[in-house]
Amino acid sequence: MTSEQKECYQCGNCCKEGGPALHTGDIELVRNGDIPVSSLITIRKGELGLHPVSGKVQPVAVELVKIVGTGRQWVCCYFSAENGCTVYEKRPLACRALKCWNTEEITGLVEKDTLNRIDLLEEDDPIIPVIQEHERVCPCVDLQAVRTGSGLLTGKLKKDIEKRVRADLRFRARVISDFQLKVSEELFYFGRPLFQLLQQLGVRVSESQDGVHLEWPQEKVPVHVE
Repeated sequence: MTSEQKECYQCGNCCKEGGPALHTGDIELVRNGDIPVSSLITIRKGELGLHPVSGKVQPVAVELVKIVGTGRQWVCCYFSAENGCTVYEKRPLACRALKCWNTEEITGLVEKDTLNRIDLLEEDDPIIPVIQEHERVCPCVDLQAVRTGSGLLTGKLKKDIEKRVRADLRFRARVISDFQLKVSEELFYFGRPLFQLLQQLGVRVSESQDGVHLEWPQEKVPVHVE
């Protein structure tokens, strides 16, 4: 990449790094159906993510709604190796602001003027109070403490995590049944399950007739979650 570059070469490298977060200027793209909620994922406040400015993995400061990724590399779902961006004419604000040869504009958008789930729903949507209840019952756990190492986790914190994982699974099972949600819709309305976030940090999750088990790194005895 040279300093003389002044335009996008449409190489797709930025698309391969994941889908963008949505901002206020993107709200009509969702409400008009150009980008359906089934193509979105919610990153809840406190989840870990690579901060594009600091370059460090850290808890996100605000809730984000992002275009979902696909495959192990989490490539933006709207990117095609053959055709490039398949929503180019109606791409989100962050995509329009991204200039790989000058990142000043895109870094200025990080965690600013972003959309959350409630912003994208009608005021009388019956699932809004359910989302709010989920946040009260199943707030994001201290993932940074887990990432630092289970040896630093207190017994009290582990028990709290156990309770939240258990509550999260039960809550999702009930709501998915009540609202007949698809997995893609669940990721928008409630984000990723807590046990999946823990798995990414090395916590092993298994299931038996007795329930779900969490096994912390360097621990031989699994923690039982009913």
